[in-house]
Amino acid sequence: MTSATPVDQKLTKRTRALFDALQRHTGEFAMFGHQGDTSSHHSTDADSDTLAVTGSYPAVWGADLGRIELGWDENIDQVPFADIRNDARRAYRMGAIVTFSWHSVNPITEGGYGDNLAPGSVSAVLPEGELHGKYLTWLDRLADFLLSVRDDDGTPIPLIFRPFHEHTGDWFWWCPGSFVRPTDTTPEQFAELWRMTVEYLRDERDVHHVLYAYSPDRSRIDMTDDTTLESGYLRGYLGNGYVDVLGLDDYWDIDQPLDGPDAADPAERHDKFVRILTLIGRLGMERGKLAAVTEVGSPREFAAAFGDDPNAPWTTFMLSAAKANEYTRRALWYLPWCNFDGAEHTGAYGTPTVDSPYAEDFRRFVRDDFMRMADTLPDMYA
Repeated sequence: MTSATPVDQKLTKRTRALFDALQRHTGEFAMFGHQGDTSSHHSTDADSDTLAVTGSYPAVWGADLGRIELGWDENIDQVPFADIRNDARRAYRMGAIVTFSWHSVNPITEGGYGDNLAPGSVSAVLPEGELHGKYLTWLDRLADFLLSVRDDDGTPIPLIFRPFHEHTGDWFWWCPGSFVRPTDTTPEQFAELWRMTVEYLRDERDVHHVLYAYSPDRSRIDMTDDTTLESGYLRGYLGNGYVDVLGLDDYWDIDQPLDGPDAADPAERHDKFVRILTLIGRLGMERGKLAAVTEVGSPREFAAAFGDDPNAPWTTFMLSAAKANEYTRRALWYLPWCNFDGAEHTGAYGTPTVDSPYAEDFRRFVRDDFMRMADTLPDMYA
């Protein structure tokens, strides 16, 4: 087991306190998180579907910084950056944790949320690339925003930053892809991009209130055996000195067709979900890193088929996996995506609404003794 050392040795006092608290509580509980909890909701009686159903806000609040690089006033989801900053303050005041992802545009084409690959995109922004200066301008705008996220007393709010997520896929400009479906970006180039980004934010711009989260996509990881699983997860790994959180984005195991030519077996998927959670927990323990499910699909019919209750996918599938063994219990949070309009019938629908058949089970999930919401979270900043 490697001792826990943060990427940034100059962390602010409160950020170091968060890092230590997360290490201290690893294995004790997991937190429920939600992307865009108050910026995207269906309830008209509350500013959060999570609050409307469970009586509490999430313990982890997520938002995206896509388009900050272009100097826009609002992000990729049309949420003003001023609102994102205010939500971060609000979450922090209630003791919750703030995490930011970054869906940046392609540096060559300046296009796309996803499916924004273009040949040479990563090499173009590396130190010898023709767009290196442009990328540094992006990082300056990003740093300016991160440094502006402060409490009323001017103290920087601790943040978990998750850049370049799902890099094992083949849909974002930074992706090296998988062993089966590689892109023109090499794993070494991806690692160089990551290290360059961290070093610029930390060493050049003095951003010292950030923990860095690594989050491969599950769908492209070969789970034939433990060797292919681990090598797939670590493809493009930055090195222990550049990551605080070993994360995972997994929609693949949570929502699959139950019939037809592409039908999947819920029990098999549950087993694979447990296996990959076990991996991130074990690697976290061995390397002195935190572990988390940085994005997760929303369990519905497919997940419910794993158990005996058609209205209990959250507890029978996800909660049972979270508590499956000593390593899965090390995953510190689970974060579904936004409650966007039109997503209710997909595996990325976010959280159940009050009239959902899964609402009661969702309440059981977040109120289980192992789970924490904002109102049941201990002080993470002391």
